[in-house]
Amino acid sequence: MFELDHVVYFTTKSPAQIAQQVIIEGIHPVIGGQHLQWGTYNALLYTKNSYIEWLAVENEDVAKVTNQPLVKQLLYDIDDGDGFYSLCLRSDDLKRKNLYFKKLGYRTSGILPAERKTADGKVIRWKMLFIEQKLDDSLPYPFFIEWEQPLDERYDMLKADGTIQQVNEEIQIERCIFRVKDVERKLIQWSRLLSLPAKGNTLKLANATFEFQQLQEGKERLQTIDIVKV
Repeated sequence: MFELDHVVYFTTKSPAQIAQQVIIEGIHPVIGGQHLQWGTYNALLYTKNSYIEWLAVENEDVAKVTNQPLVKQLLYDIDDGDGFYSLCLRSDDLKRKNLYFKKLGYRTSGILPAERKTADGKVIRWKMLFIEQKLDDSLPYPFFIEWEQPLDERYDMLKADGTIQQVNEEIQIERCIFRVKDVERKLIQWSRLLSLPAKGNTLKLANATFEFQQLQEGKERLQTIDIVKV
């Protein structure tokens, strides 16, 4: 079963501005770093087993020519204002998941290498996988990530450098709420992709619940998230 890795909040603010201005449950985000090959940078706020990413364009010239699907969505959506727009699920075997999706009939991006350069010059690497779909106002599928290290090792490293503190582990992203024009249809599509049974208007992952609500007009997107104390 997939787990929620992180939710993505598109913003026009710099990571430094986010780290200074945003506070959630008494915690400030930290500056993540730069995606030099995409022309973007980010701020991050970790919870017990997932996190929030604030993603912004740093170098528009680079961002406009990249083929990275998430950056393309950022450029498409950001004119509508800052907000939650996408999310990522983690896997420990993207190669196997890619084959599985293709057997189901989906076209994928293939496995894409990715990296982020932190403020202290450290390079963090991972792999990504996207379901190919037209970039429009319909709800984007989640994208998928495979980190170099297992979750517990990665969190131990983040605790050691002070990125994750005790207060971070006392909160969790409990629910992700999507607004869509056809709730039943989206439930069927996402249930098939993620191999999860639908219960009412929800899909339950190992560490979070997806809820689909009716949208009257506008873009189908991740609307908001619920964060709870644990």
